[in-house]
Amino acid sequence: MQKLYLETQKLDASCRASYGLSEEIMMENAAMALENAIRNPYPLSEERRKPQKILILCGGGNNGADGYTLSRKLRFDYDVSIIQFFEPKSSLCKLQAERAEKCGVRFVKREDLSFYDLRFTDIIVDCIFGSGFHGDLDEKTQATLGDMNACECFKIACDVPTGLHEDGTVAEGAFIADLTITMGALKISLYSDAAKDFVGNIRCAELGVNRRLYENSSNANLVKGMLLEESDLLLPHRTLHNVNKGTFGHVVVASGEKQGAAAIAGSAALRFGAGLVTLVHKHSSKKGLDMFPELMVSSEIPEKTNAIAFGMGLGTKDENIQPYFDYILEHANIRCVIDADACYASGLKTFLEKKEKGVVLTPHPKEFQAILKNCDIGEFSLEEVIINRLELAEKFCRKFPKKTLVLKGANPIIAYFDGYKFKLFINPLGSPCLAKAGSGDVLSGMVAALLAQHRKSIDAAITASLAHALASHKIQCDYAMTPYDLILATAL
Repeated sequence: MQKLYLETQKLDASCRASYGLSEEIMMENAAMALENAIRNPYPLSEERRKPQKILILCGGGNNGADGYTLSRKLRFDYDVSIIQFFEPKSSLCKLQAERAEKCGVRFVKREDLSFYDLRFTDIIVDCIFGSGFHGDLDEKTQATLGDMNACECFKIACDVPTGLHEDGTVAEGAFIADLTITMGALKISLYSDAAKDFVGNIRCAELGVNRRLYENSSNANLVKGMLLEESDLLLPHRTLHNVNKGTFGHVVVASGEKQGAAAIAGSAALRFGAGLVTLVHKHSSKKGLDMFPELMVSSEIPEKTNAIAFGMGLGTKDENIQPYFDYILEHANIRCVIDADACYASGLKTFLEKKEKGVVLTPHPKEFQAILKNCDIGEFSLEEVIINRLELAEKFCRKFPKKTLVLKGANPIIAYFDGYKFKLFINPLGSPCLAKAGSGDVLSGMVAALLAQHRKSIDAAITASLAHALASHKIQCDYAMTPYDLILATAL
């Protein structure tokens, strides 16, 4: 896992104070990281030549100063041009611009940018605003960046792409990067759902000291969350030999109006290590469920149930959902996954207040919107839910301690409050092929399987989310995946 920060200005200041670094030394290191990304091989198609012509887009602050510093380092080895979006304003920007000019770097006003400049460019480096951006981009800047975005060249953003706000929202006309080199530490804004199509690959640059020293330079706790990595995956491999199917838990999946959803979740649970899986059809017909011979079918919840997943395809009528709330409350040892239709249930708030632990909720944003309303946290538009998802996730978790929230999206978040500390995790590893009906049912089944195998709810959510995301990369065609392809791919 890697630490995520809302902003890093305080870390910059504490790093300078703790280790005797100057702002100029840190700037030289930032430019060096950009330089290395250009000098070392970067993704090139076979048809493209090695980079020759480089455009560096400079603003008037210290992000622009990084660009001027970079131009000086690349001078003579490449055809480098500075595109001045704004005149240098900060003292370091003025100094670095003066140095670049003395080194003979070509300066171009953006209004003088020629067709030749864009047509034959190999790399564009965005050093206009960085993390200091707020507000909107003016029409002139939008138009110029639109031309840049249309160029078929490799694009690098310094710190964050121009137009990306601190809260992860994106201004109209923002720069679209293939690679973002963020300075010092990872910013949480880079991992919003909206940012995913603008940041490209993300690297973190060191600014004169080891990254761990940089992050530990402040005594204040500035960490806002943790970024999950493939190495955090703990699959349910079986190490004991004197076992039987009951050792690995019994999962129940509630079947309702749309039986296919329950069957998908049940198949995923069995594939992900559960010893037994039963589809329960309390409020639906058994017809059709016999098509899945590996799954048991019952009209009643079996006595030795360890985990129940319900909501997927169940129907939103309270009469379909409330019996499961009641049963789980009567059987305190049963853990549960709440998804889809169950997020709209009127009895959800009472259930969450009474059920102490062992609950994982797996909503997408629209379902989370319903949860927030049903649980008296507030009524929000869908746009507000998406934009403020981190803040709203924390509000939910603090109101319902020891409940794990998995909020699905381009970069799913996993949130949990243990009564003392709020914990937030972001999973950036998914792929677009997961935008397919049934993918969420697979995730719910995987979480239920791990709960039945006695994983803690937060650990079950993290492992299932990672395995789900990584399995998606095994699908060769990005649009042709079915839920059962995904289920088969979870055997990592």
